[in-house]
Amino acid sequence: MIRSQQTAKALGSDVVLTVVTKNEKAAKQLFTVLWPKIHAFEKRFSRFLPDSELSYLNANAGKEIHVSLELRDMLRIAKYYGDQTGGIYNPFTLPALQQAGYTGSWPTPEKHAPGLNFSDRKVVNTDSLELSGSSARIPAGAALDFGGIGKGYLLDQLGDYLTSQNVAGYWLSLGGDILCNGSDAGGNLWKIGIAKADHPDEAAAYITSDGDRYAIATSGITKRKGADWHHIIDPRSGRPATTDILTATVTGESATAADVYAKCLVILGARQAVKFIKDHSLASALLQIRHNNSVEIKRYGALT
Repeated sequence: MIRSQQTAKALGSDVVLTVVTKNEKAAKQLFTVLWPKIHAFEKRFSRFLPDSELSYLNANAGKEIHVSLELRDMLRIAKYYGDQTGGIYNPFTLPALQQAGYTGSWPTPEKHAPGLNFSDRKVVNTDSLELSGSSARIPAGAALDFGGIGKGYLLDQLGDYLTSQNVAGYWLSLGGDILCNGSDAGGNLWKIGIAKADHPDEAAAYITSDGDRYAIATSGITKRKGADWHHIIDPRSGRPATTDILTATVTGESATAADVYAKCLVILGARQAVKFIKDHSLASALLQIRHNNSVEIKRYGALT
C-alpha cells in the first residue's frame, strides 16, 4: 500500500487530501474525482459567489424557490441542528456577520461582490425556513450562510465516496476540519494533533482514530477576526459571541455534527459548554479557555 497526498487552496482555506491505495494510478483516479467535487461544491454553495445557488436563494428571500437535492438536504440538516441545539446553531446569522465587518471572503473580509451585502437584513430563527417537495423559502429580510456546517457536510460526502470505492485509508482536511478512516500505508491508525490556541505550532492534545470513520472539527475566535470582531455569531444576540472559549474541538462519526457542535461550544462559553457536552453525548471534546493572561485546556472523553 502507498500513501498519496495532494494540497490546494479551496473553500477559502487549505485543503489536504490523503489516500492510501494499492498504487499511484489508483490514487490519481481518486484525486481526479475528489477535487472536482470540492470545487463544484464551492461554486454552488459559497456565499461569496454571486452566481452560486446559495446566493440565488438569498437574493430571492421571501419567494418559494426550486432547489437542488443537495441544497435541500443541507437545508434540512441545518433545520434539524437548529432545533436540536435549541437555536444555538443558526444558519441565518449572515446579516449579523456582515454587520460585524465580515462581508467578503477571507483574507479581505471588507470586500464583497455586488449584490452580496445583506447587512441590512436580520437574524431569524431556523424554524422559519420552509421546505416543501423540491422547493425552499427563506423569510423576506433574511440571509443564509453555511459556514458553520458546509465543510463538515462536504467532508461527509467525500468520505461516502471513498467508502464506496473501498479505499483502504484516508485523511481529509478542509481548513482544519478532518475526516479519516482506516489506517496509513504502514497499517498505523491516524494520529492527529490539536493546535494550541495561543501557540498554533504546538499541540494541545493528540487523538488517535479507532480505524473506523472519525471526524474532528475545530471552531474558534483566534483566526478570522478584525480589530473589534470575530466570525462566530451568537444568534441570541446577533453579535460576535462573548465567550471565554478561544477554540473548541469536537470528535465523532459525522463531520457535519462535529462542525456544528464545535461552533455551539464556542458560542456558549466554558460554563455552559460542559452541560452541552453531556446533554449531546459528545464522544470527546477539547476546550481551550482564556483564563486571565493564559490558556486553560480542558479535555473530555478520548483526547489525551
